[in-house]
Amino acid sequence: MKMLKYIVLSLAACVAMTASAYEETLTFVKADGTTVAFSTGGLKITFDELSHAVVTNDETSASIDLADVDYMCFGEVETYITGDVNADNEINIADINAVIDIILASGSTPCADVNGDGEINIADVNALINIILTN
Repeated sequence: MKMLKYIVLSLAACVAMTASAYEETLTFVKADGTTVAFSTGGLKITFDELSHAVVTNDETSASIDLADVDYMCFGEVETYITGDVNADNEINIADINAVIDIILASGSTPCADVNGDGEINIADVNALINIILTN
């Protein structure tokens, strides 16, 4: 958690000085995958005892619990459901086929890394099968 706070503090200092040089949104991605986005117009970030980031811009003000934040970034965040490789909002045999196709083509897409080990291989097929069987 200390490292995350340091990263958020460092990025926030950059945001306050140069937000106009970046994308038009600052997005906080929470550990549960949900996002909270703010436009960078008039963006200011302060911290409440290092446990909350208070984000203020031309439109709104909000307090973000840093314990819930996985990371923050400028621009839109692409979200996906782990295992929904073909992006049809279902996890089923079609996703297994999609992972196999990616493996055979030596391709890469974040949602195909089902087990989260940074590689796309047969272990992801096994992890996907386990997800399907347990749901």
